[in-house]
Amino acid sequence: MKFKMESSFKELGNECQQDSYKVHMDSEQTSSHEKTPSTPELTQLELIAQWRFNLQQLLKDLGLSSLGDNLADELKGFTSDIKEKLGYLKKTDSLLLEHDDFALSDAGFDKYKAANLAIVRYLTELHQEKKSKEEGDKNVKFYFFSRAKHIKQQVNTIPWLFACFHFILLIIATLLIVMGGVVVAVLSQMNGIVLLLLAAILFTIFGIVKDKIKSYRISALTPVRFITSFLSICSLTTLLYALLLIAVPAFMAWELKPFWRDDVMIIGLGIFAFIIFGHSVEDPEEPVKLPNTEATK
Repeated sequence: MKFKMESSFKELGNECQQDSYKVHMDSEQTSSHEKTPSTPELTQLELIAQWRFNLQQLLKDLGLSSLGDNLADELKGFTSDIKEKLGYLKKTDSLLLEHDDFALSDAGFDKYKAANLAIVRYLTELHQEKKSKEEGDKNVKFYFFSRAKHIKQQVNTIPWLFACFHFILLIIATLLIVMGGVVVAVLSQMNGIVLLLLAAILFTIFGIVKDKIKSYRISALTPVRFITSFLSICSLTTLLYALLLIAVPAFMAWELKPFWRDDVMIIGLGIFAFIIFGHSVEDPEEPVKLPNTEATK
């Protein structure tokens, strides 16, 4: 009987200790919540000032005036909607800075916020395009015969050094092609078929050059440099075709069977003309879209 009374007394004591511990913990949690300071919300003017600072930094990264007087002259590539929103922000900021008692209504604050977000989103995309272009400019390569790889570089800035070297190659290749045509005509004793093929090749090449210049003058970021390099690559490829299809076979026929020389030249010239005609009717390359910036030379 005594053992039962002691055990019940101990259980009652344990329950009392647990209840007092819970009350103590609850009071500590309540006091800790009371001591934690709440983060004060920013006022309307503080939010606008923070947005204005972020926008100015973004404009600075793009090399533009931070909502200054010269900004209008630098917005030629921007859309009319973005220009209108920038003008609204500039006007509102001037009123807020000049007049201490000026404040925006709830509708005006929402309009300012929407305009700021739209501009930041637009400028962020523009900044990303600028960074990717700068990274692409660093990876521009010099090509001798790869026309397709060079075409992919039309969105990048072609260095003047590449263009000058390609211009020299263009002159050399053009002179060699013209001299080769004259030699073929002389060796064939002004054969009518040879003269007809040479004339057809000449007019076809002129047509191709005209179409390419017209196309890449619009789509290339640096049209003069890009077109010069492009024509140089095409002229080197044309010279390579002429060597493989006409000059080398004719030379081999001259050494082995001299009386086959004219036939070999006509056949090679015909294949060469067929390749040139094929380039004139091929599907034009899809022009690459450029960012809203003016093309440079």
